Amino acid sequence: MIFLVFVLIIMSSGLHALWGQQWKDLGSATLALATLTVPFLINTLCNRVKLKLPPGFLFNGVVFIFLAQYQGEVKKFYQTFWWWDVFLHGAFGSLAVLFALYIFNSSFRKDDQLSKARFTVFLGLISLCFSVACSAIWEIFEYLGDIVFPVKMVKGGLEDTMSDLMVGAVTALITAIGYYFLRRVIVYEKE
Repeated sequence: MIFLVFVLIIMSSGLHALWGQQWKDLGSATLALATLTVPFLINTLCNRVKLKLPPGFLFNGVVFIFLAQYQGEVKKFYQTFWWWDVFLHGAFGSLAVLFALYIFNSSFRKDDQLSKARFTVFLGLISLCFSVACSAIWEIFEYLGDIVFPVKMVKGGLEDTMSDLMVGAVTALITAIGYYFLRRVIVYEKE
């Protein structure tokens, strides 16, 4: 339901931009509409390979993309609020770690020779790496968006890209460390 509401909002903005011949806004709306399908594509792919996604994945994915692409680009939140880009990259870094932890916890089994603490470190580390890789892919997407559509998603060049990657990496690291200590306190002390 929320997906349809977001699609209607984006489409009305796109039509308004087309009517007013605001090509940059039309490009941003088109890109927002296209990226809104990404969580559904991921969901379909995971269903085909029988990989269970975290509860709320579609909802969180659609809301995140709406906030980044529509609110950020079309409604110009990136220019209005200095912290919008930092907030979204930080949130993405943390969410990507949680997503990876859910997937890896349900996919990997601890070997009897491996201690629980080491297995937890492994899961946290691989989830951190997954998050940083996803952040890099997002930056590539922003760069390609600037080439394909008449938008300026990368504002400030290398400085913008590196600060986005660092914010995502720091929040991913904090989330992974938090996971380790929560697992250690909750799981290991109960056993």
